[in-house]
Amino acid sequence: MIDNVQNATQRVDSIIAENPDQTLDQLLAARKINPDQKAQAQKKPSLQASLAQLEEQVAQYKQFDEDYQKRLATEKAALETSHKDELDKVKEAAIAEVKAESAKEAKDNLLVLSKFLRAAAAKRQGGDETSPENRAFEGALLLVYGGETGAVAAMESLIAGGDEKVPTVDQVPSEYTCKSTRIPQAYKAYHFRGRQASP
Repeated sequence: MIDNVQNATQRVDSIIAENPDQTLDQLLAARKINPDQKAQAQKKPSLQASLAQLEEQVAQYKQFDEDYQKRLATEKAALETSHKDELDKVKEAAIAEVKAESAKEAKDNLLVLSKFLRAAAAKRQGGDETSPENRAFEGALLLVYGGETGAVAAMESLIAGGDEKVPTVDQVPSEYTCKSTRIPQAYKAYHFRGRQASP
């Protein structure tokens, strides 16, 4: 539309510029312009005002589009950042939970091992060294105190309560398993007896 407005007055402007000393009526009388062109020349100020208004509107639309695109990009970046932050928080919480569970499991395992060692010590102090149960405990202690890879495996079996037979100190399989020597009733009995004997 802007181009149409400009083209409509371009020819008349050229004729007026070529005849600066003649009025529109004189140019019409000399047939250098026709009545429509005279009317266009007379309307030029209003056409120029319309043109300026249209150009201003186009500039406003362009600015609006630019602002909209910027706001859209900003909102998109903020959304992506927020989403990433949420994922990071979930990930951190999951890692913290796994660490806490691992730490608790490690403490529980150490507690089981400590109870086994306490039960074995109690049996040494007040038990029958020749009883099958005491010999099984001594065999388990021998495995735990081995100071090698097998000792680690023995401790893991005792903690987990495995079904494998515990050998005696003579390396003869006993009737007891790692499960039965894990936290035996004997430990509870000796622990309770020891508390009763305390002043």
